[in-house]
Amino acid sequence: MTIANSSSTDELGEPEPRLSVTDVDAKLPAPENLELAESVLQRMQPKDRHEMGQMIHSRSVMGGILLAAVGIFWWLTVSVIGNSLGDNDSSLPNSMILGLDFFSVSLLIPGLVLVATVLLMHSRERSSWQSGATGGILVIMALYFTLEPIGWLAFTNNGQPSMILQSLRIGALGIMVHFATHLLLDAILLSWVQKLLQTFPLDIAPLDEPLQLTSGDFENGEEDITLT
Repeated sequence: MTIANSSSTDELGEPEPRLSVTDVDAKLPAPENLELAESVLQRMQPKDRHEMGQMIHSRSVMGGILLAAVGIFWWLTVSVIGNSLGDNDSSLPNSMILGLDFFSVSLLIPGLVLVATVLLMHSRERSSWQSGATGGILVIMALYFTLEPIGWLAFTNNGQPSMILQSLRIGALGIMVHFATHLLLDAILLSWVQKLLQTFPLDIAPLDEPLQLTSGDFENGEEDITLT
């Protein structure tokens, strides 16, 4: 059983399946695993197996670079020069949630963002409302901790200008962790699909290259119109 060209769409405008079964009598993965593999292929759109390997490599490298950047950024801006940026000022208010200080929040935010990103991706790929709802709650918590220092400064008399830098550092950590986690999870999912293709009688329909129009094509078109 094979599948038609994946660049075409059906009558409802939906993309054709990328996966095809080369031996219907052989043992196949569970239906939910096939659905997950199809979802990954439709979302990331590798043209063929070769490009899938390239995507695994590039995403894993970029994810590792970002994770290293997170560790170095936290070490430099919180652990090394945090006191010179005003983090040790005893007059700065702690968080209204559990009374956490900035140092504790700077450790908490990366964990919240990492877990939230994993849950949201699980919800998207597995259509799970539980993980989606939990991930959404964690995102709101991370946003609250990120914006709380600016809130102290904007709406109370207890804030200090140094708290703006606290929000910026926490926000930068959260953003980098989100993208690093997203890239690494994409690499893991693609690697899993690649192993699925190697283990079972499955193949992916290659994507056609888009039609490239040149100036000569337009000139020929204009000549045809003139002649007619």
